[in-house]
Amino acid sequence: MTGQKILSGCTVLVTGATGGLGSAVAKGCAREGATVVLLSRTIPKLERVYDEIVAAGGPQPAIYPLDLAGASEKDYYDLATTLERELGALHGLVHCAAELGHLVPLSNLDGELWQRLLHVNLSAPFLMTRELLPLLIKSAPATVVFVGDSAVGAGKAYWGAYGVAKIALHGYTRILADEMESFGLKVHLFTPGPMRTPIRRMAYPSENPDTLTPPETPADSLLDLMSPSSTTAR
Repeated sequence: MTGQKILSGCTVLVTGATGGLGSAVAKGCAREGATVVLLSRTIPKLERVYDEIVAAGGPQPAIYPLDLAGASEKDYYDLATTLERELGALHGLVHCAAELGHLVPLSNLDGELWQRLLHVNLSAPFLMTRELLPLLIKSAPATVVFVGDSAVGAGKAYWGAYGVAKIALHGYTRILADEMESFGLKVHLFTPGPMRTPIRRMAYPSENPDTLTPPETPADSLLDLMSPSSTTAR
């Protein structure tokens, strides 16, 4: 991307900011002028992404450690309160955090794992977005991006609770986009193709990673959705 920075003066929260796509999106947002809030569960990895953004000359990011698997509704309320108090605005929210679990038949899926994966991949994005909506609307025009998975499609064998969550996320995004359009809040579902990430490696361990697209490529496409001039996609 060249020319004027599309996110100059904006604040963007990226979940899963230490993962393959998440870190690429976070660094891309910073490159485009955004103050990025890096959210993930592992502080050393967050610090690594933080250092890379600073070294590249981006605006100083913020670190917000949070384990989505164990987070409560109050944790999301506290997140919203902290962001409003410390930063005053939120112009973008990108949900890159995800957990695959294991590719097994539904008949063999442990109930505890089922609940964990539905929470991390579906309930957590819902709860976080719900608590952040007032700040996003206040900061409008603003953008929320959820991430789908092309490997899941409309439903394929063995993708389990992760697959169910990604399919449900598609429906949730469409409903939220319709509800938020009049508030100046754009809601997108971004579905990258196969890319070189830890989740892809877990799902396809025998695949040659050199044949896959690096996450920086789809991250650039996702950044286009963050532009104030982009349109709502459902």
